[in-house]
Amino acid sequence: MNYNDILVKYIDEYPFDEPIFIEEIKEYFKNYIQDNFDNVFKNIYVYINRLVKENKLAQFVKGIYYKPLKGTFGKKTLNINKVIDKKYMHNKNDIKGYISGAYLFNKIGLTTQIPKELLIVTNECPNANDYKNKNLGVTIRRPKLQINEDNYKYLQLFDVLINKDNIKIETNNEKEIIYKFIKDNELEMEKIFEYANKINNLKPIKKLYELGGEESE
Repeated sequence: MNYNDILVKYIDEYPFDEPIFIEEIKEYFKNYIQDNFDNVFKNIYVYINRLVKENKLAQFVKGIYYKPLKGTFGKKTLNINKVIDKKYMHNKNDIKGYISGAYLFNKIGLTTQIPKELLIVTNECPNANDYKNKNLGVTIRRPKLQINEDNYKYLQLFDVLINKDNIKIETNNEKEIIYKFIKDNELEMEKIFEYANKINNLKPIKKLYELGGEESE
């Protein structure tokens, strides 16, 4: 079996300017390598490096590759936001992470702070403690609940209400901003209670009542 031909076919079918993780390539080759996988896959690394030298593939950072587009001044560098999004925030058919921390507070209008790096709450965080990915300039945090399409906006709301990072609120209309977030994202009070119970933390509920209870019409 010619593994180089299999690799080339896989790369050829992959879109340009999209991150290709080594884990994806490994998963693909599990369909072809039945025994002694780790040792056999060492040869695949040789083929990958050859494609990089031939400029058919480019390395973004260790373990992350892409097919570069050609620009006016040579090959274009992969957009780092695409890497962050794929690695920590989106699966093919679901959401696995979301932005939190000062960037979220800034985005919805609670602070003027502009953080130097993103804080992302993600299912991909392997540790109980925050982990800093220096290559991507992000810090990742494990969620209290497995993140999916249905719950991530609720969990974002809870991060704002709990404010674990003690981000300074720099506005006098905190209530209006938070209830606008609830309204804009069509969050239901029943589910707010449900998810607060699931994460075993009623602080978000208490915070909402401190802000004035349910928003008046």
